[in-house]
Amino acid sequence: MPIVPKPIRTETRRDIQYLRAVAVISVVAFHFWPNRLVSGFLGVDVFFVISGYLITSHIVREIGSTRRFSLTAFWVRRIRRIFPAAIVVIAATIYAVFQTHIADMASNIGRHALAAAFSAENILLGLDSADYVHRTDATSPLQHYWSLAVEEQFYIVWPILVLIALGIARVTNSRFTRFLGVTLIGIIAASLCYAITVSQGNPSSYFDPFARAWELAFGAGVAVWGTLDPTFRRTRLVANRLGWAVLLVMFAVPGLTDFAPGIGIVPSVVAAAVILGTGPSQVQRHLPLSRPVLAMFEYVGDRSYSIYLWHWPILLLAPIFLDRHLVMTDKLAGIALTIVLSEISYRLVENPIRRLSGRWSRNPFVVLPIALITSSAVVFGGLTFVPKIPVQHQLAVEITNGMSSTVLPSTTPNFNPNYPYTDPYCGAAGAAVFRCPTVTDITADPLTYAISPPRTPTCQYASDTLIDDCVTGDVTATRSIALVGDSHARAMWAGFDVIGKRGGYAVHNFLMPGCSYRLYKIAVCVDHNRAIEPTLNSGKFDLVVLVQKSFPRTASESRADNPYFKLFNEFVRNGIPVVVFKDNPQLNQKMFRCLQMNPRPGRCSFPLRPAIDDAMQTAQTLGIPVINLDPVYCPNNRCTLVEGGMQVWRDNGHILSYFHQTAAPLVWSELMKLGLITPLE
Repeated sequence: MPIVPKPIRTETRRDIQYLRAVAVISVVAFHFWPNRLVSGFLGVDVFFVISGYLITSHIVREIGSTRRFSLTAFWVRRIRRIFPAAIVVIAATIYAVFQTHIADMASNIGRHALAAAFSAENILLGLDSADYVHRTDATSPLQHYWSLAVEEQFYIVWPILVLIALGIARVTNSRFTRFLGVTLIGIIAASLCYAITVSQGNPSSYFDPFARAWELAFGAGVAVWGTLDPTFRRTRLVANRLGWAVLLVMFAVPGLTDFAPGIGIVPSVVAAAVILGTGPSQVQRHLPLSRPVLAMFEYVGDRSYSIYLWHWPILLLAPIFLDRHLVMTDKLAGIALTIVLSEISYRLVENPIRRLSGRWSRNPFVVLPIALITSSAVVFGGLTFVPKIPVQHQLAVEITNGMSSTVLPSTTPNFNPNYPYTDPYCGAAGAAVFRCPTVTDITADPLTYAISPPRTPTCQYASDTLIDDCVTGDVTATRSIALVGDSHARAMWAGFDVIGKRGGYAVHNFLMPGCSYRLYKIAVCVDHNRAIEPTLNSGKFDLVVLVQKSFPRTASESRADNPYFKLFNEFVRNGIPVVVFKDNPQLNQKMFRCLQMNPRPGRCSFPLRPAIDDAMQTAQTLGIPVINLDPVYCPNNRCTLVEGGMQVWRDNGHILSYFHQTAAPLVWSELMKLGLITPLE
């Protein structure tokens, strides 16, 4: 038997361009009108199948013609095809993001540019989706590079597997495509099983290359096993039309995101493979479309790569530059701009570089360094030259000097009787409760204070998330406060640091994001809570402050089943002084998107949504003091996303640590009124 197959006869495959056009149109339509073409994201999966088919066809054809395969030549061709347009869009996007002057987006663009330029955006997004800190980051205008990264990772691994199969075939004097086919069957079975079972429900699975490998392998299988025999014209026509019908119908089927990248996308992948497998040119004549329509699809298919690269940053950044939510005319203009930029990059970047004929352009020792240096230069710009919003370093100093040890006279200018121990101020949180000029622009950098206390000799971390008895405030004081809870408590560390320094208290932080004290049953949370429970109940603290996300009881739970009742009653029995903070309001998705995408988020305001806080209600029932900061977060029952030149929310569920620091004088007043702290004279 021959080791390698005969060369595959090359034919013009305009139907592949039609398939590319349908794929990119579906993706663009889904992104611009997500509620219309509800499963248009399947176009990405169609691209995976096409890529697997074309790359494997080229490899098999090269082996069939020359009986050898050059790995470096293959990778050089891929770089010349993919890299130029991709890096141009990355550079343009970085520049555009810097022009938005949105700190959150500008601070994150560098890490996404790094991942996108070096084929790791899917890995970054997968890590972020499972990471407590980054999972609520603003959407990246380079996020769509995740699918390109999956393909590029396939281009690295698959040719190596092909070479291994070729080596085995030579050693055993067997047919090369047989081993390649067996390899593909194994990849499809293992990857699809993984996508359906192991990774299902995992937020990072959508970007997982192992859960996507079967899609590319399906396309590769068509290339290895060949297209349907041309003599079966009737069968080919029926199968081809059935493939197109299934594919187009799947774009409109709702709910498939819950089953991606698993069983929900199998019909689309199989349909795309059927179209490719029945497709040589004569089938094109049977497509029930006019010549102008086919010409349009071919035009879009030729530019599908550039269209895909440009459409997402345009869609994401347009509302920022227009300073409004996109209406129909805005979206149509965005699509028109996408086509124009795609045409420019197709003619001036993609084609010229792909068609370079000089020997140097095929030399890996020339092409690889050029790509590496260019990528590094662009990424360096994204990581280094990040515009900074002015930082008001003196703001915290000024307002904390106004924390009084006695009740202020009611004649104090701008006095608020609800905060009698606080000199009126108009920076950040103060603007929410005192009469201050309205400031809707951000004038203080929200990243001034980290979300966690810094590591110091008195603040040691048991892990990246577990903050185990970290001491801040007045670390030499004999009096002490224990700040206990999850990430909602961690957000308040900067405020209690100020209170501790002003009042003469060492603040012991017992914080673990995602783990409410004594409520969660996750093993790591249980271990943490058991470890700190004896310390909290020892009586060594002058005050225990409990701050954590509230979990309402179900209707079937009795008072005895209420975890808060058990928790607070234990403190009461042990005579531990405790104060409970009502959980901060939550932003819904619409509010959070306004925060992310608006260059002036101070214009975004929403009514305070009433919510049941079971922790607060239980504490009040047991006579435990409760502090409600809703008037600070949402003055006059309306949540504005910027107060006194300071962004309030870090994400849809957490307040910024810096804002909490500026709210320290208000918390100081609340604690003083309740008699829970007494300042050192």
